[in-house]
Amino acid sequence: MEVTSTVDYGDRTATSVRRYISDEPFPQAAYFNMLARGHWSIENQLHWLLDVAFKEDACRARKGFAAQNLSAVRKLALQILKGHPDKRSVRKRRFRASLSQDYLAEILLTAKI
Repeated sequence: MEVTSTVDYGDRTATSVRRYISDEPFPQAAYFNMLARGHWSIENQLHWLLDVAFKEDACRARKGFAAQNLSAVRKLALQILKGHPDKRSVRKRRFRASLSQDYLAEILLTAKI
């Protein structure tokens, strides 16, 4: 199946073509659109959280596997922080954990990994 989308930006137009392979007997463009939007929604939310809470875009680690290792550690820390039953934002939980060893221990003890 091929889906062509067009977006108008005032004086110019952008067109993109997406191709999907499926074994669905009657493929619907709306179904594939929902799948693609769902994927990018999750991707964008994760990136936004990593950038806001951990300032991932400002990281200058470039040697060897440093960037990949730090990314894995950040994602693990994010999952631990998100799993903690608290009303604070992820950023505030991280900040409070940096100030209080008791709060950090509470987060780590309630973590479900």
